[in-house]
Amino acid sequence: MEFSTQTLRQEGQRVGTADEFVVAFYERVAGRADFTPSGIAEELGVPLQRAEQAVGALRELHLVKPAQGGADRLVAVSPEAAQMELLVPLEWEIHDSRRRLAGFKGQLSSFAAAYQKQTRTRTEPVVITDDPEEIELRLLEAAQGCTTEVLVMQPCVAHETRELQLARPLVLEALRRGAQGRILYPHTARGDSDTRAHIGDLLPAGGQVRTTKEVHDRFLVFDRKTAFIPAGEGDAIAVVYEGAVAAFLAALHARAWESAFDFDSGAAGYAGTLEDLKVTLLDLLASGAKDEVIARRVGMSERTFRRHVATIMQDLSATSRFQAGVLAARTGLVDLVLRSAA
Repeated sequence: MEFSTQTLRQEGQRVGTADEFVVAFYERVAGRADFTPSGIAEELGVPLQRAEQAVGALRELHLVKPAQGGADRLVAVSPEAAQMELLVPLEWEIHDSRRRLAGFKGQLSSFAAAYQKQTRTRTEPVVITDDPEEIELRLLEAAQGCTTEVLVMQPCVAHETRELQLARPLVLEALRRGAQGRILYPHTARGDSDTRAHIGDLLPAGGQVRTTKEVHDRFLVFDRKTAFIPAGEGDAIAVVYEGAVAAFLAALHARAWESAFDFDSGAAGYAGTLEDLKVTLLDLLASGAKDEVIARRVGMSERTFRRHVATIMQDLSATSRFQAGVLAARTGLVDLVLRSAA
């Protein structure tokens, strides 16, 4: 007797029809040579339809069967005999499914080895694409294969690009699998509620988070094998399958990491990094860089950058940005940045 998956599901649903009346009905007919639904309905004082429903439930459980020599007469079956008739075929079905599952796993393992061999000998060291689906698939491949380390340098969550949004849950999953993670944000991330919420997920998963005065663009590196970097000003991403490039980015990340500040989820606001950010803004102002360039490097919007500049000018009693830069140089604030970076 063969049972399909649908049959198994239907059988499991039907078992739920055995209510107290059905049990009482079975108790009344158990041990009799035979019986009819109408006769038991009369004995119990219930409508014939109710008795027939009980018989139907007992038939599904194989607890009644037709009696010999009587077309409309039935006989009760012991639960042990019903179990043998009903459950043994199901157990064989489960056994067969497990055997087929093991067979599929064995066949797919050979294809997995071929796929891994192909990725190790990948002919394209760099793939540039702006296709969201391809970017997502390549991120998924790199993140799922990540076993040791993931490095991230990025702006605040509010300024995330598409690939960073897609990478966020994948990085978190890699950390939970045991990979080490070091994530660098700009100091401005400390004042961004969405970024702090995401960091609140990274830290319990084992990720290390620091903030730095400047973010040199954005990138992700998985196991120092695969890197994701911007490819121009648009949405295009360069996926680099070249260990030398990944190692270079890892070294860049390490240098920024050394001078960065640990993120304490219990500390409010900028938590001691505001002065470091202020000095960085003064240094960049003195260099003559444009607003949009400075804002991008420190990881904030131009509006927020201008608000910080206005505060700095007020603190220094400067009437122009150039004057603020000159005053900062005279007081040694800009030199402080240069010395700390040396």
